[in-house]
Order: sequence, then C-alpha cells, then structure tokens
Amino acid sequence: MKNQLNRLLLLLRQRWPLALIAFIPVVVMEILSRGQYIETITWGFKHVLELLFNEWIVLSLLLLFIAMIGRTKIAYWVVSALLLSLALISGIKLKILGVPLTPWDIVLAGEASDMVKYLSNIFSFNILIMIVFFLASSYYLLYRTPLFMKKVALKERGILAIIALAMLTAVYTDLPLPIQKWFGIKASVWNQVENTTTNGYALATVLNTKSMLFDKREGYDDKAVEAIVSQTPKPIKAGDPGNPVKPNVIVVLSEAFWDPTVIKGATFSKDPIPFFHKLQQTGTSGTMLSPQYGGGTANVEFEVLTGNSMRFLPQGSIAYNQFITGEVDSLASIYARQGYTSTAISPFYNWYFNSNKIYKDFGFSKYIPIEYFKPNYSGPYIADHEVAANIIHATELSDGPDFVFANTMENHFHFYPGKFPKNNFDVSGDMSPSSQGMLETLAQGINASDNMLKELVEYYERKGEPTIIAFWGDHLPALGDDYATYIDTKYISGKDDPDFLKKMYSVPLVVWNNFDTERKDKLDISPSFLGPYLIELSKQQGSYYTDFLSQLVKKIPIIPPKDYYQAMNINEQDLKNYDTLQYDIIFGDRHAYKDYKVPIINSKYMLGFGPITLNTVEADSRDISGRSSITLSVKGNNLPPLGFVTLNGKAVPTTWQDEHNLTAKVEGSLLKAGIWDIQVHVKDSKETTVGKSNTVPIEIGGR
Repeated sequence: MKNQLNRLLLLLRQRWPLALIAFIPVVVMEILSRGQYIETITWGFKHVLELLFNEWIVLSLLLLFIAMIGRTKIAYWVVSALLLSLALISGIKLKILGVPLTPWDIVLAGEASDMVKYLSNIFSFNILIMIVFFLASSYYLLYRTPLFMKKVALKERGILAIIALAMLTAVYTDLPLPIQKWFGIKASVWNQVENTTTNGYALATVLNTKSMLFDKREGYDDKAVEAIVSQTPKPIKAGDPGNPVKPNVIVVLSEAFWDPTVIKGATFSKDPIPFFHKLQQTGTSGTMLSPQYGGGTANVEFEVLTGNSMRFLPQGSIAYNQFITGEVDSLASIYARQGYTSTAISPFYNWYFNSNKIYKDFGFSKYIPIEYFKPNYSGPYIADHEVAANIIHATELSDGPDFVFANTMENHFHFYPGKFPKNNFDVSGDMSPSSQGMLETLAQGINASDNMLKELVEYYERKGEPTIIAFWGDHLPALGDDYATYIDTKYISGKDDPDFLKKMYSVPLVVWNNFDTERKDKLDISPSFLGPYLIELSKQQGSYYTDFLSQLVKKIPIIPPKDYYQAMNINEQDLKNYDTLQYDIIFGDRHAYKDYKVPIINSKYMLGFGPITLNTVEADSRDISGRSSITLSVKGNNLPPLGFVTLNGKAVPTTWQDEHNLTAKVEGSLLKAGIWDIQVHVKDSKETTVGKSNTVPIEIGGR
C-alpha cells in the first residue's frame, strides 16, 4: 500500500507541471478572442472561478490528447494550436460581426471563408507580441526545464484518458458538486458577447454546447397549443370572396442594403439610391429591426419566410443549419395553397446555408440557385440585374400568380475600394481614407440594388398584373473592424452609444404595389411580422400562425434582444405564447399542423426553372472518318447556362446559347464510332450533380 501511494505521489509530482503550462494557452486564448491585454487581466481578477474553469477545461483536453498521442510535448502543441486558432477566429468574427465564434459556427464554412480575408486585420502588433510570448514561454518550459516527460507509458495513458473524460464530464454536467449553480455561472445564450466576456472563451464554448440540446419544455402539450390558437381572432379577409385579387408577391432581400446618406458626417456626390428614396416618400415604407449585423443573412430569411423569431433562439446560431429538420409552414406554402407558384431565387450555391433542403421544407416548388444563373458578375458576385432578370423570367413562365422570394449578392461584404470595375460615387467629410473608400464602395453596391428595384417596379408597372414588391436590406454592412467607419464618421459614438441597437440593426424597407396605390403605411417592425402584413395586403388567407402574429404585432411590433425588454417596455410574458408556438414548430410535435389537409412540402419541388429536357441532338457529321472533331447542336427546354453536355457520361466542351440551344465539341479519345448517349448535366461547386436531362442517343459511324 505504501509503495502504491509513493508511486501515485511520484506520478503527481511528474504531472503537476501540466497544470502550469496549460495556463499559458488559457491566457493567450483570452487575449486573442478579446483583442486586449488589460481586459484579459481585469477579467482574470474579477472572475477567478471562471478563470479556473477555463484552466480546468484546457488541462483536461491536454490530458486527453496526451492519452491519445502518448507524447506530452506534441500533445501540448496540437491542443494549443487548435484552441488558439479558434480564439483567433472568434476575435475576427467579434471585430467584423460583433458576435464571437460559437460551436454552431462550425457548420458555416462559407461564412468563415469570408473572414479569412480579414486575418491580417487582427494581426496587430500587440497580438503578434502575445504569440511570440506564447511560443517563447512554452518552448522554455517544455525544452529548457526537466519538468515534462517526452513519452507516457501505455498504462498511464489509460489512466489519463479516464481522468480527462471525468474532468470534462464534471464541467459539462456540473456534477458531482454543482459549483456552477452555486456561484451563478451560466451561459448567456441570448448575448454571446457577454457570455464570452464573463465566462471566458473555453468555458463559454462548453456551456454553449448545452444550449444546442433543447429539453422538453414544461407545460407544453397539445392542449396548450390549441388554447393559444383558439384564442386568436381570425382576421377578416379583404376583397370579394367570389373574385379575390391574387397579386404577384415578390420579396427581395437585398444583401447589406442600407441608406448611408443618414450619416450626417458623410456627403455623397450624388444620391446612391434615388428610386428607393422616391418609393419611401410615395408609398409604404419603414424599418425592420434585424437580428443580424454584418452577416447571417439566413436568419433574416428565416424570420420573414416562417414568422419565427431568432429572439427565442441562441444568439449566433443559424436556424437553417441547426434547427430545421422537416417541413415548416412558410409564405411559400401559404401562397402555394391558394394557387400560387412559389419560387426561391438566390445567386449563390445551392448548398449554402443548407438552402436546397430548406426551400423544399418550406414548400417552394422551384429553387433557382447560382448553378442555374447566367454568369453575369459585378465584382466578385452575381449582379443584382441578373437576379431581377430571373425574377421576371420566373413570373413569365407561370400561368397564375407568383410568390417569389429572392436574395442578392452584388453588395455582399466586403467593401474594399476597387471591389467593382467602376465606381461613380465620391464621398467627402471628416473621416479616414479607409472609411471614405468603404463608403464609396458601398454607395456603388447599393446603387446597383436601387437600379434592380427600379427595373422590377417599372416592369410590373408596364405589365399591369397586380403585384406587390417588398424590398429591404438584411443587415447593415460591416464597414471595418469594431464598427470603425460608423464610429469614424460619428454615426455612433461607440459600442456604448445609447441608440446603438436602433442605429446598427435597423434596416430600411419599402413595399410597393400597383393595385392599392392610395395605401401608405408606416412600418417599424421585426422581420417576422412582414409575412402577415404581405398576406393582408395581398388579400389572401394566412395560417393560424400568421393570424396570431397579426394580432401580436399590434401590441409588440418590434422584438429586441432580451436585455432591451425593460428599456422598450416589453413584458416577457406577452411573448410567451409566441415562444410556445415557435417551439411547437421547431422543436415540438407540431400540434398545430395536425389539421393541415395539404402537405407543406411540394412533391414536384425542383432546382431550375423547369425540367431539363432534350428534344433533338444533331451532329455536323455522322461520319468521323478524317475528322478531328464533331460539333453537336443540342435543342431542348430549360437548358441552364452552366449546364454541360456529356457523351456516354464524359463531359465535353459546351457553349450555351439560350435556354433552348447549346453546342458541344467532341474530339480526342471520345471521337469514336458507335452509339453516343447525349445528356446535359449541372454540377455545383462541390462537383455534385444537381440537375440532368433525359438522354438522347445518336449513331455515329466511320473508322
């Protein structure tokens, strides 16, 4: 027994330095994620227990990797590299979007790639000094002191693995001693900045993982949902029931569209959005309080299309990627039940934000992603004009009324000078050259958005079909790190500006229509209330949910983050029924859907404007003798601009002419006599086939 105790004490003496060296990445992580030395030091003194929890987590990870690898020093560098990389990315995200990195960001590889362009911005002198300190101190302790063993025996590795897993389980479950509960340590999922600022990055990350698993809610059942629905008054359906108006409803989410002319310290050489300003003055307009700043477009889509609110979900989460697991009633399915063709249009990849699956779950019949666009670019992204052309084309193809939801990309972050081939705007004022350059780039981008809006309005005005166009920006543009341009131009005084929420999250909105031209409403709402408004304006029947929201908006038109409830005189109890109905839809048993007689998901859902069909394939010669190539003329319907011809499954160079005609050149090893099976394919950026036509065989003879 004595010998065993001595061996244990010896093992502890050999391993206690691990706790010492684990403290180094904890400190460096905090500095990288916060971007400041002083704030990290202050936090350490004020939140000693939280600091110890961060040390506990890092140490347990270090022990786990030592158990896996068997080499102390390699395990340390691997764990440190992983943790410091996450902290660095979190600091970048915090600077650009005002929200730190959260566990659910891992699924957003596309958004993260945008931030990589800004890596240089965070490598300030102070941060570089911190990294040098980390490398130097770690190297000294690991290689210039006898504190650390190189290799760990297999038996000890098993013991370390058990200890590490027990440590991680203890901090995750707060057992066997509920220390977190005793000292009030918890995740502020509704305010991730406060969460990481108070708890530290490692502990905040662990606590956030708990919020990703929603427990069964108390008091939630079929009767609770029925009671809320039954208490909701049914809105009176406007119009003649025998001959209802069925206008087209076109909803355009314009990327980072905002009105920079409200900055008093900036003067523009000309109005970048004159048509938008005209509609503001002559028709329905207002603002929406976006749940996002600088990014996270999908969350704004989610609110507008479904009527659900991000305010009831953890800050930093993405509903499309995390919470939508099946059909969800939306504006697309609501309008589809009344004879509308519902089309989603997006000039980006079909897989981004899980859009292909989401739009199907929402009840759209068609989705037009970038793979079906003409490659008409303005700067790094598809031009807004091309989006407008696809909206118009979609409504031309259908016989009845259309619901179209479209978003744009031309004005997408970032806003460095030279982003567009030409810039027609000058900005002057007391500001830095960096701020001036970004505002001029923004002006050029939103001018294209304004021209798109004008193109749509003028087209449907000429056409004469009853039409509604709702046009707004999803969030303010991220103009520099830490709101640099907004502070530089004195639009806000800083992050503590008393009007920070209103100024940095309010986006402009206009709603135009050509059949009720006298109507001029003032809308100051949350995005989740736009859908019920459009249903009422279009004189169509909504759902139990839009009926509920139509009543709630009269009392609470704007739902801010929870920490603003008191300042905006909002009683959280007044939102309890809303939260319950949303819970039923996203996490619950969807009790309120049980009476639906028409499926939400459209069984004929497809990508593209219609089925890709080949009618005829003609070769400029049916005999390959003496020829180095054969040109094929392919005729059909809905031939996509980025589609390509395959011959017996092999891709051949293809030239698109229009949606009915393309040509392909066959040469090289494919130039063989026999039966050629010709087909058209469409692939996305991941080389996944997202569309293909029927096959047409032709017989080729010769050598």
